[in-house]
Parts: sequence; C-alpha cells; structure tokens
Amino acid sequence: MAPETRVGLLGAGYILEAHASALTTVPGVRLHAVGDRSVRRAQLAAARFHIPHVLASVEEMAASDCDVVHVLLPPAQHVEAAAALIDAGKSVFLEKPMGLASAACERLSKLAASRSVALGVNHNFLFSRQYERLRAGVKAGELGAIDQLEVNWRFALPTLQAGPFDNWMFAAPANLLFEIGPHLCAFLLDLLGWVDVRAAVVGSAATLPGDQMVFRHWSTIGQAGAATALLSISLSAGQPDRTLRVRGRGGGAQLDFGRDIAWREMNTSENPIFDAHDIAAATSRALRTQAWRDLASRMGNTLLKRPGAAPFEESVLRSIVAFYAHGLREVDPRHSGAFATDVVRLCEAISSAAGVGAPSHDSVRTSRPAAAVKPTVLIVGGTGFIGRRLVHALIHQGHAVRVLTRNAGGAELEFADLPVDVVNGSHGDRGCLAQAFDGIRTVYHLAKCEGKRWQDYVVGDIEPTRVLAEAALSSHVERFIYTGTIASCDSADPRGVVNNQTPIDPAIAQRDHYARSKAACETLLQSMRREQGLPLVIVRPGIVIGPGSTPWHPGIGRFLTETRMDFWGDGRAMLPLVLVDDVATALALALTPPGIEGQTLLLTSPPLLTAREYVDALAVSTRSRIDARSRSPWHYWVADLTKELVKNAVRHPNRRWSSLHDWRCRAHRARYDSQASAQALGWHPVADRETMIARGIADPVNWFFR
Repeated sequence: MAPETRVGLLGAGYILEAHASALTTVPGVRLHAVGDRSVRRAQLAAARFHIPHVLASVEEMAASDCDVVHVLLPPAQHVEAAAALIDAGKSVFLEKPMGLASAACERLSKLAASRSVALGVNHNFLFSRQYERLRAGVKAGELGAIDQLEVNWRFALPTLQAGPFDNWMFAAPANLLFEIGPHLCAFLLDLLGWVDVRAAVVGSAATLPGDQMVFRHWSTIGQAGAATALLSISLSAGQPDRTLRVRGRGGGAQLDFGRDIAWREMNTSENPIFDAHDIAAATSRALRTQAWRDLASRMGNTLLKRPGAAPFEESVLRSIVAFYAHGLREVDPRHSGAFATDVVRLCEAISSAAGVGAPSHDSVRTSRPAAAVKPTVLIVGGTGFIGRRLVHALIHQGHAVRVLTRNAGGAELEFADLPVDVVNGSHGDRGCLAQAFDGIRTVYHLAKCEGKRWQDYVVGDIEPTRVLAEAALSSHVERFIYTGTIASCDSADPRGVVNNQTPIDPAIAQRDHYARSKAACETLLQSMRREQGLPLVIVRPGIVIGPGSTPWHPGIGRFLTETRMDFWGDGRAMLPLVLVDDVATALALALTPPGIEGQTLLLTSPPLLTAREYVDALAVSTRSRIDARSRSPWHYWVADLTKELVKNAVRHPNRRWSSLHDWRCRAHRARYDSQASAQALGWHPVADRETMIARGIADPVNWFFR
C-alpha cells in the first residue's frame, strides 16, 4: 500500500474551508498541518478539521514533514512562499493567481522542475462539472470554429462597500484585476489559446479610505486567431452574471459558471415559424433536467455532509481531486505552471492596455496622527458600523480613545485623520489585553460574532466577553458598556411593550444563535456585576440604519434582491428604528452620567415608520419598483422546520431546532418605548418621519451608490 500523502495548509483564511473539506474526500491524502501567522486562527482550523499540527510561519511549514502544501495566502505572498516550500522539497498547490508578475511565475515553474516536485495552480472554475462538458464539446468541434468567446464577471464585491479597506485588492488599481481576472483569463486561454489584447478600458472609479483609487468596471477585447475574445468585469451591486458565452459557426453554448448550469443553442429548423419554438423547447428541456439533477446533488451533498453543496465549493473539490488523481506524477495542463504563468501574463497585458499600471505587492498603508494624551477609553468593535461613529463622537468630545481590533491595518485607514491609539488583537486574547487596558477607565464592548453553529458563538462571542470583563475587573475600570440587541427580547405580542425593564426573552432558548449569544453575554455580565462588582451598563439598540450599512436592511424583511422582498409578517407594525448617529451619541453620553450602573437602556426613536412605509420610501430613493409581499411567520417556520428536521435526522453539524416564536419576533409587533433612556442620558434621537426617511433611507442609498 502506498504511503499517505501528508498535506499542509498555509493560510487559515476563508478559502481554507473549501480546501480542507475537499481534501478529506481524496483517497490516500491526510491533512497533516495548518499554518498561519495568527496561531489562534490556525488552532481553530486545526480543531475543526482534526489537523494534528499547528504552525506559525512559512519557515515552520518548510521544515515540516508535509509532502504537499496548499498555499492559501494573499496573492502578493504566493511566489515567495511557494519558492521556500519548493526549495525544501515540497510539492505545492497554489491558489490563483500564481503570482503578480509573469517573470517570477516562470522562474517558480523552473524551480519546481529542477527540484522534481509538483507545482499546481488552482483555477477551480475550469473543473466545474458543466464547464468540463462544454469544454469537451468545444474541443471536439461540436460547435464548429469559434467566432466569439465572451466571459463575464458581473458580481458585487461587498468589501468595496464596507471594507476592510486595507485589503491587498485595493492597494493599487490593477490589484482588483489580478484578484478577479484570473478566473476569466483562464477560460479564454483554455478554450482559445493565447489572446492578443487589442483594447481595455476601466470605468466606475471610486476613491476608498486612504485615497486608494479602484475601478469597478473593466472591459477588454482581444483576438485569438480568427476568434474574438471579450472580457467584462463589474463589481457593482446588481443581478449576478458570471457567464461564459461561446458563438461557434455551428452552434452556441452558454455557461453560468456561478451556478454551474449550461445550455446549447443549435438551429434545428429552417422554418422561421418553428425556429423560436424549437430553440426554446430544447433549452427548457436541458435546463429542466439540469435543475432537478443539480438540486438532488446539492441536497444530497448537504445532508450527507459532503463537500460540493454549492457550485464554487464543488469546483474547488473537483480541481483538487484532479490534482491528486495521478499521485502527483503528472499535472493536468489546467493546473500547470506554464498555463498559470500565461494567465498572469494575460492579466498584465490587460492592465497595461487599460493604462492602470502594475499590481502592488504591498498592502494599503497610511500615516495617522498619534494620540496627544494617553487613552482612557477602550472600544472593542470600533471599526464596525456603530463603532466607527462612536470613535468620532468621543474624539469630538475631547476623549482620548484606543481601539482594540483584529485588523489594525483597517483601523489605521478608517481613522487616518484621527488621533486614535490602535492595538492589534482580539478581546478573547489575554495576551494583548494588558496593553489594551493600560490607562483605561471606560470600556465599550461592541464586538459581535457570526457563525453557523452554536459553538461558533460560544468560542467567538461568549467566552471572549468573559475574558474582556475579567480584564476590566483586574484593571479597575470605572464603567463597562455592553451593546446588546433588541433581538434578545420577546417582541412577538402586539399588546406587549419593550422598554428598559424588559427582561431577556424567557423563551430565549428557542431563538436564533445571534439573539441567544447576545442574551448569554448579558446574563454573564450581569452575574459578574452582582458577584464581582463589574460597573456594567447595557444598551440595546433597535434597528440601526444610516450611511455605512445596506439600506436593504434585514431588520425590515427578507430582501431577495434590491427589487424583491418578503416582510416579516404583514409589514404593518411600527418598527423600532434608530439612526446610527443617534446610537453613537447615546453611547458617548453613557460614559459620564452617575448612577446608571446596572441599568439596561433601550435605544430607539419614537415609532415613525412601518416596514411597508420604509420600503415605499426606499423605492422612491432608489427609483425602483420593489415587489414587497406579506409572508406569515407560519410560512417561514414550516419551510425552516422542514429543512432542520432533515438536518437533525442526518446529524448535520449545523443542525438546530426551528421555532415559530423566533419567526414571530422578527416582525417586532410589540411597542418600543425608550423614553426612560432619553431621560437617563439627556438623549434626543430623531423624532420626525421626514428626517428619519432622509437620514435613515435616502442617505444610505446615496452612500451605497456613491
């Protein structure tokens, strides 16, 4: 029996999950090590995927006994890390792009050949199920000679809206092309061979914090023999369109590679009376068959906890399986270093033709004024939607502020013109809290967690909150202000009133993970207040709206697109809205009033708008027609219950129990009354409908489309 191939994963970011899940299905392969400069992040990945070794650097990975290393680092680090690993005798599987300069990529390929190790680059969409069928048909000449090949990536990039803006993608105008473009260039090169770029233009420019210029639109035209190649990128919000269209002399084909569905168009009739019918009928039959097969496959993979439940993850799985298919003795041409070098070379040609220069290897950097005095206020979650406003409000009032964040680079950009002290670290990491608490008298805890399982919230929210509160007690802070949520309250009864005296929902165990986690943090902190004297103040903001967050707010309803949504119920209840600036003002005011320790403060404006009125105003601001429909909590619950019953039956790791009560609470049918908070803080939130619409809906729309 051949020995197992020991695989290391270098980089524990979001793409690790797709690689690790895929590798667990490959025969003869064993996950052996994971490395990341954030040891905590590597430890979490190791625990989830049962990886025995945790490493902290490229050097440690190179010195390990791994046979193959998947390099999952930011693109600027690909070539250097891969070279170190290849020098150490490791085979390497790189995420795209191979690098940022074709010359360096070419040298890396030669190095791998000289060391007799395998080098592969993951252009995963080339291995999707429907693309491989289309590819086989094109190579076999079933469509005839290709006349035009068009490939599009029209898909919103959320990071462009809300950051973090220190992301490598934004360090130079060409970087976005080198992040997205390899997917498209790989299609062109695989089907056409080398493409000569004739013209490239960019558009929809945007200036991000730190004065970085980016372009959201890219259009390229090129020639490959007799065939014309068209490439289009749009990173603006809109209907997803990730498609490949082939026009041949004998027929056409289209691939939606984002959804992995494809169809052909071939004339079967000379009679114009029947032509449209025949084309439509053939296409509908093909799509109907694919739709049912795809649904069965996706559901099967989900229920059986196999990778491949979504098209992107399945393409990564198929790519990785192909890489190991021949025991690393030979590499698929689509994985080869030569092919990946050409992909980078084509990106260089497009960048040059568009006149945007070369990509940057550096991250976004900025200079910022130092804090004039030692900070006395610590904000955890200071780079979030509310936290950013709070930092500005406190500094405007003359307070010296420190921000504890896991992304110091993003914070440096966000507060580039402010004298803010930034400490890099997590509030659950005791090692960094001594520095963070130096000189601090007041703590604001605004951090939150996102996850799929309850354990994600225990590890990412509840336990870090305990660690932060213990550090606050040890440092003898004068006030600890925690931001909870109205989602932890029972708001289902239209006869009920939610105010400062409202307890946590007695049925909190039936609520979603986020509401439960916030409630658990409140309960924990209240216990520490009673037993250890934690000087606690809890604030519960309502549905927070304003520039910096999407105007298609999930607190209003379930927005399927910008023009189609379902209300949480009938949409006729008055919503507990509050402007983000008003929340920041209230939090700043909570720093000084005596005697409010132990209180819970509700932060909402007076009732001003129903969900229906919000959507009507949103339609006016966006100049669109929004198809808004009532949907009862029962409908949501039955659909959710069906899904969760199946997940529980197969013991899916993300299983939970659905609750009708939870769905009822989303409609916020109770009345919200924050008058006591206004009196306690001397707080005056917006109280008129016109201002709420202007600042809470119109301004966010303008911000979103800026």
